[in-house]
Amino acid sequence: MLHDTFVQALRQRDRLDQAVSRQAWLFGIARHVGLTAARRHRPMLAILVEQPAAARDPELLAMRRAMSDLPAELRQTLELRLHDRLSYEEIAEVLEIPIGTVRSRLHAAMIRLRRSMDVEINDQRSSGHGPSHS
Repeated sequence: MLHDTFVQALRQRDRLDQAVSRQAWLFGIARHVGLTAARRHRPMLAILVEQPAAARDPELLAMRRAMSDLPAELRQTLELRLHDRLSYEEIAEVLEIPIGTVRSRLHAAMIRLRRSMDVEINDQRSSGHGPSHS
């Protein structure tokens, strides 16, 4: 897939001058290559790689579960912001959506994550398995 991304980037290099950033331009191409590959190879298995710190931190595990439960469009927007550290403008370019949509998706994702985390932490506390802050 990496190879295909760079092949497409070379074919579309004339569009680079119009891009918000080189990074966003390349992410956009990679996204399209990935979506095309996903359509061809359904069903795909999602593999979550656990990091050692996650095994020791129940709140981090809860956050990962909450993020994986987000609708794809919210999760993807949030991941581009948090993991890939793209600006709102870059995310808009990668996802080919207006910047206002980026803002609303990030806002909606944060609201859902907060609700999900509150429920999970409260469940842990009531069952006696989670951190107690009394």
